[in-house]
Amino acid sequence: MKNNFNIIKVGVTNCYLLKSSRSNILIDTGYKGKAKIILEYIQSLGISPKSIKLIILTHAHYDHVGNALELKKATGAKILLYKDDLPLLDSGITTNQSIKPLNMWGNILLRKISSIDTKFSKVTPDILIDSEFDLAEYGINGMIIHTPGHSKGSVSILLNSGDAFIGDIAMNGLPLRLGAGEPVFGEDIEEVYQSWKKLVENKANTLYPGHGAPFNIKVIKRILSRKGYI
Repeated sequence: MKNNFNIIKVGVTNCYLLKSSRSNILIDTGYKGKAKIILEYIQSLGISPKSIKLIILTHAHYDHVGNALELKKATGAKILLYKDDLPLLDSGITTNQSIKPLNMWGNILLRKISSIDTKFSKVTPDILIDSEFDLAEYGINGMIIHTPGHSKGSVSILLNSGDAFIGDIAMNGLPLRLGAGEPVFGEDIEEVYQSWKKLVENKANTLYPGHGAPFNIKVIKRILSRKGYI
């Protein structure tokens, strides 16, 4: 069965709804206080929030986990997180220590973020993973793979179609970038490139970032080639 999905815009953060005849999956939850936007969008598609059976957090920064607790209560869905990001989720706040600039523009933006309220409601994950996770039991033809670099526990959701939902392992467009490429914040740029290689090796095709428009894998292939990674 062909997979279906929708992009849910929550400010500058993209959340994604994966749909199947068996159940539906929400990827990320946006900034806090925006649960209503997500729920109303889902209902506008004629989909009951109770049909959401899984909420995947690509990583545990405030702009991706801000509505996780409220949406869990509204849907009854299980929350899934990669284990290495559990300390970030448990902290209830995203600090400058967990978001480091990876370039000059990231350094400038980080000063602006320091004035933003990055607290969020803590939520206990129902599923903690430490390896690949097959989504077949939810009716989705794809899997979750570990793609660290932006955070230690960052993951991507790779569908058999080649569509990949990559969180913040790459970004595309203003206000974070002029075009597609490296995240402006992260923990380890070397791990970012290694995660990109994993996406290439797993035959990802179209990349759907947490910030910005979708783009073709050829973009990061060119960067990897220029830097000698492939």
